Amino acid sequence: MKHFIEGIEVTEEHIGSPVTYVPHRANGDASHAACEKGHISSFNEGHVFVRYKAACGAATPTELLVWG
Repeated sequence: MKHFIEGIEVTEEHIGSPVTYVPHRANGDASHAACEKGHISSFNEGHVFVRYKAACGAATPTELLVWG
């Protein structure tokens, strides 16, 4: 399964790239206090993993991610 963030397919080149988690309650506003910045740590057939403050990545739905 391919993963897309804002229409861009996630590839190996994106590991380490900054992303922002934008939960539904933020209503699409990436500057909302509920948003969280992280970096793509890995991905597999089913999930994209984002490293936020923890040492390991958390599976995060790509429809809730934006670049940067």
